[in-house]
Amino acid sequence: MKKIWMPWFVIFVFLACARPSEFPLALPAAAEPSAKMHNDQGLAHFEAGRYREALIKFTQASVADSTTGEIHFNIGLAYHQQGEKAKALEHFRLAIKYADGNPEITESPLIKKLLGAAGPS
Repeated sequence: MKKIWMPWFVIFVFLACARPSEFPLALPAAAEPSAKMHNDQGLAHFEAGRYREALIKFTQASVADSTTGEIHFNIGLAYHQQGEKAKALEHFRLAIKYADGNPEITESPLIKKLLGAAGPS
C-alpha cells in the first residue's frame, strides 16, 4: 500500500513547494489602459505558471506606467519565481516606493523576508 501513495505524496510536496507564496496584483480600474491590459495578460500567464511570459507582460505594463507599485510588485514576483533574487529585490524596493499605501505591498511577507535578508539598501 505504501508504494502506491508514496509517489503521489512526493508529487504533492513538489507542487506545493513550486507554487508562489504570493500572487500578483491587479491594477485599479482607473489605471493607464495600456498598463492595465498588459498587467492583466501578465496575471493570466503567472496563474498558469508561465513566469517568463508574465514577466514580459508586466515589463510592458511598466513601460506604460513606471510609477505604479503593483506593477513593480508583479515584476518582482515573476523574477522571484525564476530564482533571480537581485532583480526581484530591485523591483520590490520600487514597489514599496510607489506603493501609495497599498498594504498588499507594504505588508507583503515575501518583501519583508527578502528585504530583511538583504539588509539595508
